[in-house]
Amino acid sequence: MGEVFVIAGAAGSGKTTFGRALAKRLAIPLLDLDDVTAPLVENFRAAHPQHDEAEALRLLRDDRYRELQQAAVTATSNRKSVIVAAPFTSEVSSPERWLGFTSPFGSLNTVQLIWLEVSREERLRRMKARGASRDAHMTSAGSGVGGLAPVIPPVVGHLSIDAELTNEEKIALVLSCFGGDSLPV
Repeated sequence: MGEVFVIAGAAGSGKTTFGRALAKRLAIPLLDLDDVTAPLVENFRAAHPQHDEAEALRLLRDDRYRELQQAAVTATSNRKSVIVAAPFTSEVSSPERWLGFTSPFGSLNTVQLIWLEVSREERLRRMKARGASRDAHMTSAGSGVGGLAPVIPPVVGHLSIDAELTNEEKIALVLSCFGGDSLPV
């Protein structure tokens, strides 16, 4: 049986960084939303230069998640395991939306949701440090922590992990909660 580890959380929670560490530890691929959908976003922005990065990402949201889902379904064919990293804030806010994302994996794959919890102050610090243009509206002078909308945790089953733990501590939690003996190491 394949495992689909979905690493989700707010912008700045460290999804990609943790995803890379877990993928290396388990020797399985990482599918990151930004990496998988970069060509889609680049093509859209070339065709629509009037849209900045944040606006393009908003307009392409559903297409990007469908593309990520398809890449993950393809990666898990033949019961292979994969890690998928994206915010998933809409999908985890409703059992129906979550089922819409997970159902294409079928009964031969187990989907494990890992939610990275991070304070608004730490999110702001991390987003300012990475300096991505897509975060500018949330990190600009004067917006402060108040510029970051509160993030609502998932309403579906998940493992919640403090984003400020080290990657080694997070990996140990994942292995202990999701059958470390049966996972590749």
